[in-house]
Amino acid sequence: MKEEELLKKRLLELSQKAYTQNIYTYTHFLNEYEQSIYKEVQKDLTFVDSHLEGGHEYFTRAIVIFGSEEMFGYKGEIPLVCVRISPVFDKFAELLTHRDYLGALMHLGIERHQIGDILVDKKTAYVFCFEHIAEVLEKELVKVRHTQVQVTKILSEEVKFTQKFQKKEGFVSSMRLDSVISLAFGLSRKNSVLLLKGQKVFVNGKLLIGGDHKVETGDAVSVRGYGKFLVGTLGKQSKKGRQFVVLEILC
Repeated sequence: MKEEELLKKRLLELSQKAYTQNIYTYTHFLNEYEQSIYKEVQKDLTFVDSHLEGGHEYFTRAIVIFGSEEMFGYKGEIPLVCVRISPVFDKFAELLTHRDYLGALMHLGIERHQIGDILVDKKTAYVFCFEHIAEVLEKELVKVRHTQVQVTKILSEEVKFTQKFQKKEGFVSSMRLDSVISLAFGLSRKNSVLLLKGQKVFVNGKLLIGGDHKVETGDAVSVRGYGKFLVGTLGKQSKKGRQFVVLEILC
């Protein structure tokens, strides 16, 4: 059975368990493609409340939680926690990358679906994960590359990460998805189409393969391997009918 079918089956099992046993259930961390599968089958799971939770506003990886206070009559605890990884000696700390932190976690034997996003802010990183993974990190993660680190579980309001954006503006032939992607990442229209056909483009979490989809202000577009951007304000059209648009690319 294909992985897609296995995930659909798992989503159905978790939704039915939540409904019949009156308990909250949740998935492992889903990547964007897996999230799009959840959104595809969500229409068939209307008998139970469900939503995605990634720990922060612009999440890339998230868990699906089945159940709600309105449905069950009690508020369940979200199994998602955040840990802060910071250098023991700030003066001698390296400027570590997302890849450095991910490699250190994988080296501990932690599987990728057990952790969510890793947000890097200068010499500090915030990792969203399950409670039992947080306990492992607090005990076992002592070094990332050559930097000695300390791990502390924190509350969501203690996350000091502020998402940064790089503004990209220019004219596009139209607000077609392939045209806007080309502007965002400096690609040819042909390469943008290849990314779409390769199932690497998501708009508001939904997988799209057609370049003729029209994006709108406020849409979040994610392209695997390139990044994520928000569609900002639209300006006046040029005399030749080209549309001026402002994009905010997540850094």
